[in-house]
Amino acid sequence: MSATHRPLSPWVAMITDRDARPVVNDGDDRADARTLPWFDTDWARVAVPLRDGRHALGLADARGTTVVELDDYGSPITVSPTALGILSRWEEHWPLVGATLEEDIAALSTESLPLRYWLLERLADEGDPPDEVFTILPWHLLNRAADSVTAALQPDGRLGELVEIRHWLTPAVRGLAGPLEQLDHGLRTGDGAIARLGAAALLSNLLTLPLERIPGSARTAVRRLVVALGRTEPVFRHTSRVVAARLTDAEATPLRGVVSSTLEAAAGTHDVRERSQSLGDDSRRLRLTETQAGRLRLSVRLRRDQSGVSPLAELTDAFLPVHLASRDRRDRRPYWIALQPEGGHWSGALNLSLPHGTSVVEADDVPVGPEELASLDPSDLTPSLHASTTPTANQWLDIADRLPEPHPVRIAARTFEDSL
Repeated sequence: MSATHRPLSPWVAMITDRDARPVVNDGDDRADARTLPWFDTDWARVAVPLRDGRHALGLADARGTTVVELDDYGSPITVSPTALGILSRWEEHWPLVGATLEEDIAALSTESLPLRYWLLERLADEGDPPDEVFTILPWHLLNRAADSVTAALQPDGRLGELVEIRHWLTPAVRGLAGPLEQLDHGLRTGDGAIARLGAAALLSNLLTLPLERIPGSARTAVRRLVVALGRTEPVFRHTSRVVAARLTDAEATPLRGVVSSTLEAAAGTHDVRERSQSLGDDSRRLRLTETQAGRLRLSVRLRRDQSGVSPLAELTDAFLPVHLASRDRRDRRPYWIALQPEGGHWSGALNLSLPHGTSVVEADDVPVGPEELASLDPSDLTPSLHASTTPTANQWLDIADRLPEPHPVRIAARTFEDSL
């Protein structure tokens, strides 16, 4: 713990001549004020009067130096006397928050948005605050944005208002606002490919994002959107159900199978014993076959949309991410299955050598296109090719042939062919 008062924002301006242009971060506006050695000495929280009668969040030292904290646009961050007292008290025990948390949250909820954002950004970075602190963020923006997109996914539906969430929710959760705004942008501009990228990223992120900091009303709004995406796109249906269950703390039905590298000895002496299990339903089915030799054949089958009425672009080249994880999930290896179109379904298979002991196969993620793999290293993709059955490997190579030379899928395919 530290009683040192430091800036909440990355930018401060020294108060010198009231009419002079302020000097930001002691002359280096690219520096982060929160880490400047300048604030290693004793500073106190102060409210600096502004010309319009409001007060700016500031710091002052014993030598009479005063700085004002600035927002993203270089404007002073406003603060009320009540909030200033709360901040001063919290910083005396930083990063622990006070015992009067409920009253403090109620008071801070009416403060300027930059103050609330930078307070929680620094608090989350330096401590482990209770989840309820994050309710002071503008979750109503998420609610409105989700409802706007959900309306567009209804039969004969139309997009609602344009809502900019920006970065305001990132102290609580990352990977939520960005995909939602991408989905909105794609629908609003009629770009089905962008809309699909946003929808896939949103569902994929919601499989693993910590949800404890998201208030109940926001979870409900996001759940409505998730359910609508599952109705709109059949390949999203399974992931939509799992995510919707997470958002309501209901019992999910994930596609997870427990497999082992060792099986009991076969009853006879001529046959190698195998054990098979089938998971899922008609929207997504996973079949796992373990052998006594410590190998696993993993095959998947997904329902494919051929209606042509979805506002999301059709996925013509598809990969399904699956994971082979240890029981404690400390070791989690990704594989991408190149999916072959077969009428109204996608299918693909891997043949894996199992690590020693018990493992868990996870197959809840959404299918992705080559665009989502463009940021990966080719070396991350080659194990998937080597594990693919011959038809699935051939589908990999066919997709790679349609991609530009620098794409990691194409590079991985060339490496795989060179190794044969």
